[in-house]
Amino acid sequence: MSPALSYSWFLPLGPDVHHIGTWPAECSTPSLDRLVDIARAAEDAGCQEMLVPTSFHNDLETFTTAAAVLGRTTRIGMLLAVRPNQLHPVQAAAAVCGLESLFPGRVRLNVTTGGWAEDRWLGDFESKEVRTDRLEEWLEVLHQVLYDDTPVRHEGPFYTVEGAALQRRPRRRIPLAMSGSSPRARALLGRFGDEYLMFAGPLPKVAAEVAALRATPGIDRKVRVTLRAHLVVREDEQEAWAAAREIVSRVQPAVRATIRAQRPDTRSQRAGQNDLAARDDLLVGPNLWAGIGTGRFGAAVALVGTPADVTDRLLEFRAAGVDAFILSGYPKLEEARVLRRLLVPELASRGLAPESVTANRTA
Repeated sequence: MSPALSYSWFLPLGPDVHHIGTWPAECSTPSLDRLVDIARAAEDAGCQEMLVPTSFHNDLETFTTAAAVLGRTTRIGMLLAVRPNQLHPVQAAAAVCGLESLFPGRVRLNVTTGGWAEDRWLGDFESKEVRTDRLEEWLEVLHQVLYDDTPVRHEGPFYTVEGAALQRRPRRRIPLAMSGSSPRARALLGRFGDEYLMFAGPLPKVAAEVAALRATPGIDRKVRVTLRAHLVVREDEQEAWAAAREIVSRVQPAVRATIRAQRPDTRSQRAGQNDLAARDDLLVGPNLWAGIGTGRFGAAVALVGTPADVTDRLLEFRAAGVDAFILSGYPKLEEARVLRRLLVPELASRGLAPESVTANRTA
């Protein structure tokens, strides 16, 4: 019997919409009650954790929102995204250590490496090379503050630290997820990281990227590969595709034009997602649709189909070297419930459902 699939969900820090690509958004900022409902629905569907994004354009802030949701849930973890230019590494260490102390074993960090237009809010106009230099030093200081037995003294090009010492250091190593396919990014993943995050795409491309990662010196099997994708699962295929088209049925021309005008680094994962969403044929593989990228930035690809179809595709990605998945739908609450109602029974029938779900089913 194959091992259970490992998957997580997404915690929205902005409106939890049915339709993407509208401006203004069709609904308001989610309340704490709704965010907790999303997390509990994801828990019930067997999700291990929630990816909590980071952007100054979001309505809510990453760490404060995660803390509020953690306080009203019992099991699900939080994968907290952070960019080095947003928090000094000593601040980041203190924040994650505080959450780990309050909610042991339920927090991880996702250190994102790409540049954003909003970096200008902080007066940050650095090149990719400089950002990578800063990332390396940021990770070094973060780890020293979290794990060194003596007060940290550090002087480098970006950070000067004198005598930093947490009053209560974490009892475990806080797992760290990263992305980035450049040689330097992968070298840093090998030194500091536990997980490689990548966007979904055509199966051959995903398989090639995983193979390249595994062939990188310093990257061993301890580094988990996690794939980010959207889900549109329905009882029959026609219904699934109708639901997918409905998500993008109100994308405004100005939003579409803005997305197409973006010029991220051509080597970045975001650039690859933009390219998929700019194709005339948005079907990039069996049950793989890049239409989500016509109405939003970032992850563009959704798995669209019946529970059996989607499970087949997830297993194909796993056979290509993917260890886990971060999934989401529109809106997050209702689609987490669809995940539980439609996909989980299919997983269970194949012996692929997480233990937390099978335990609940037999309790």
